[in-house]
Amino acid sequence: MKRIKVVRDLKSQVYKNIKDSILNRSLLPGTQLKESELVKKLGVSRTPIREALSQLAQEGVIEIFPNKGAFVKSWEKEEVVEVLIIREVLEGLAARLACAHLTVDMIDKIEKHLVDYQESRISYEQADERFHSDIINASKSRRLMELIQSTHDNLEMMDMRKVNFENSERIQESMKEHYQIIDALRKCDKEKAEGFTRGHYTNTRFYYQKQLDLSR
Repeated sequence: MKRIKVVRDLKSQVYKNIKDSILNRSLLPGTQLKESELVKKLGVSRTPIREALSQLAQEGVIEIFPNKGAFVKSWEKEEVVEVLIIREVLEGLAARLACAHLTVDMIDKIEKHLVDYQESRISYEQADERFHSDIINASKSRRLMELIQSTHDNLEMMDMRKVNFENSERIQESMKEHYQIIDALRKCDKEKAEGFTRGHYTNTRFYYQKQLDLSR
């Protein structure tokens, strides 16, 4: 964590600092967040720290226990699966809505992320992130984008997203699924766009669950 400079909205700065540290896993699940230590590290008073911790608790990023303190949330397997199921529905809806807004050039740009990966210009993780981000943005639904971002944050905290990018066989399967989505978008078939997107994330979830079972 970095010390915070004097700003008008200290709570927002403290909130962002702590949340970023959780998302990049500088603060691991189960880590206790002691107010006295945060005061020293961030260089602010206890008030904005308490306000930020309260907001993070409301978002489910941390847990606050009476007489014990605040801790970075530790995720149970069932909670991980629940988030993945929610993501399937939300991103499927984003693909459906995107059909009404995507132009040929926009779809070409989305497909180019896959080509860039195949030609070794970017990693598969980067290609996947850019591919889905473009579709989500094309949905033009701000509230949906906020909900999807929340699930992405959850997956970052769980350190789960990278699991899908470490197996070459799963990457090849995933590439085929992405091209199915592209084909549906080009045909402006919102039913298939949603179905293929949900199917892609269902397969991703099954793979995650398998890896979770192997790691336990």
